[in-house]
Amino acid sequence: MALLYRFAQLPDRGGTRVFSFVVTRSVVRDPERDVTSKELVCGFQRWAVAFSRGDKVLGVYLVWRGAAPGLRVYVDFTFTLLNREHFSVNEGFSGKRVKFTYDAPAQGNRNYIPVSDLYSRNFADPNGEFQLELSMANVRTVYTAELRIPTGVFSAGQQKPEKLETGYFTFGGFDWNLVIYPLGDKDAINHETSVTAISASGPGAAASSTGHGRQEGRLSVYLARLTGFDHRCRVRYNVTLGEGDRRIESGHIEDLSDADGRGFGWHPRIRWSEIAHKGVVRVSLEMVEARTVSEVGVQALGLPVLPAAPCYDRDKQAWALRADLHSDTVRLHLVYKDIHNVPRNHLRYVGWTAYLMRGEEAVALPGAPFGRYYAQEAVDEGIIMETSLGVTEVKDVECPFITDKGQLRVRLEWNEGHLLFQATYHKYDDVCRVHNQQMRREIAALQAENYSLERQLFSYQQSLAFAQAQAQAQGQEPDVVDPDHHPHHHHHHHLERSASTDTEYA
Repeated sequence: MALLYRFAQLPDRGGTRVFSFVVTRSVVRDPERDVTSKELVCGFQRWAVAFSRGDKVLGVYLVWRGAAPGLRVYVDFTFTLLNREHFSVNEGFSGKRVKFTYDAPAQGNRNYIPVSDLYSRNFADPNGEFQLELSMANVRTVYTAELRIPTGVFSAGQQKPEKLETGYFTFGGFDWNLVIYPLGDKDAINHETSVTAISASGPGAAASSTGHGRQEGRLSVYLARLTGFDHRCRVRYNVTLGEGDRRIESGHIEDLSDADGRGFGWHPRIRWSEIAHKGVVRVSLEMVEARTVSEVGVQALGLPVLPAAPCYDRDKQAWALRADLHSDTVRLHLVYKDIHNVPRNHLRYVGWTAYLMRGEEAVALPGAPFGRYYAQEAVDEGIIMETSLGVTEVKDVECPFITDKGQLRVRLEWNEGHLLFQATYHKYDDVCRVHNQQMRREIAALQAENYSLERQLFSYQQSLAFAQAQAQAQGQEPDVVDPDHHPHHHHHHHLERSASTDTEYA
């Protein structure tokens, strides 16, 4: 078995996630059986780690679980076997922009390490268990398809423009496809009033182009969500239609997919014939993010005891949110009601972002995003989320955050969740802690060595400057003259460098 044991997210531009696995001895003891971990989610895609045994060699692969025709995913990933003695002898391999496709959903190294080395080089403990780390970053999802208008669409008496749809694919836990109305979408004007969305072109521009698009035969493009209608979803994507000179790009679109799975869409001021080549349009869609949204009306006025409002995350786990007006600013108290559902001896990590809604504007809470680990308990004490909204403002009749019912509208975006094996501190944690200490010591040793070399260099330069000064005083030119080596200038420069070096590594 390969048990997902710990998880870390690094605050970098690539969105790096590090997953740590404890791999049991069954992986090396049973050569006939390939072992695969449970699924994990990274970059809005589902993955697993698989092991192979061939000819006394252990292989390891990253397996993409969401494969679909036309869909491809690019990932930077690194596998690292953690050595129990010293981090400098960890065994790793990595790939940059590795492509996963429907035909090739697994990528890895089938000759990762000889099984005997796991023991002789101190990767495995006496029980035959070892630790494997998977780091993933820069996950990109791209879907491509070709769409063709069937002949006969433009025949006389056609009541409704033909609707073209791509195949479907999975992203962010939902199924999606792209829908194109080659002659515009007559329902879009009605839909515009009922959907709240943030569009790249702005609601006014999009509505006007759609309104005229019906008569002028201009395109309407929608990203349609086909599953998960008990939630809304905030989605970011960009679309490219056509190729070469006929190519047009939407740029980043941010949209809110409603309870029917429909968003505001993209309405370029262009006709099908302007982008089609021999009746065919090549469609390329990059999915950037898709975050499940819960919107909750939390009572803030009108009752002596403010009740908690229920909501559910993407895993159908129950939560409750209550307003607390006992401080200078409004605080929100979020409680995980289904904490008793966390499996025994496991941790559930949940990450979310919270917003206060002012009309249709979402104002992020200070301190977001939030994240917490939950172990099985009878009841959750909850987490307090501070807001910058004053209690006195809430009681003002004109407060833009308060609805007619005296409620605050709170939007929760569920970012990610992982179920981790082993709820308590364990011997496996020691390896990382030991590595941490070793790295600190090595950095300290290098720092001391660097400082010593700089002092030596400074001493040589002082001697050289002294020799130069003496030679000049006697009216002789020294053998070597370096115009940059002015004694005072140099002295100041190197003291500064030493000080900055100390600060940098401290």
